Amino acid sequence: MAGSPGFSYGILETPRMFHVEHPRHAKGEAGLKRVRETGAPRPEELSALIAEAGLEVPRGAEEKLSAHAAEMLRWNRAIRLTAITGPEEIAVKHILDSLFLLRFLPFPGRMLDFGSGAGYPGIPLAIALPDTQFVLLEASGKKCSFLQEIARILPLRNVSVFQERLGKTPVPGLGRFEQIVTRATLPPAEALPLFLPLLCPGGRIFLMTGRGRGEAERRIPSPRIRAAERELSFSLPRGMGVRRIREIRIP
Repeated sequence: MAGSPGFSYGILETPRMFHVEHPRHAKGEAGLKRVRETGAPRPEELSALIAEAGLEVPRGAEEKLSAHAAEMLRWNRAIRLTAITGPEEIAVKHILDSLFLLRFLPFPGRMLDFGSGAGYPGIPLAIALPDTQFVLLEASGKKCSFLQEIARILPLRNVSVFQERLGKTPVPGLGRFEQIVTRATLPPAEALPLFLPLLCPGGRIFLMTGRGRGEAERRIPSPRIRAAERELSFSLPRGMGVRRIREIRIP
């Protein structure tokens, strides 16, 4: 099977949890070289953008965010991870968009990123929240291999990767979560029935979407679910669109 230059991947049987082996030393110089080669947003550019948005991330987070973007662009030559490839668009539409979830702090315990794809929002959030445990759930074996590699090289010891599709049958070993997030993957009517069995009592579901499509999209699908809701709408910088984050807290 063909792969991107310098690595190989395989499709694993479902369900499968990926074991991540972390390197002893971060690849600082190699990572910076890759950022330059791929045209990923630079750490200093991300730092300015994050500060402009009024958000805070740990020291050194911008370098990891930049390295993730660079590796995504490298893998994107072989497998389709994203249609967004310009450095400014990646910085705003992928990285900053993911980090806006920090407006809903705190995030104790475990968080599931459903349909993680190229790792947004799960990887930026794992970088920003090292004390929260993240599980990245993705159906594609190729994308899971990419996510595994990202967790290894950054390294992110608070990240696990699962290859699986959610359905009526529980996923072995997945467990339950204090928070579940999904970014533009499912409408609420489909997301909530899938997520509720995985949510801890008092847990929260976050639905990250673009501009709303009307009242039908906003309704919680079952009258038996008593949920508290709040919503944050914000405009992305550089005129790159409007985003919404819906928080649904289940008793």
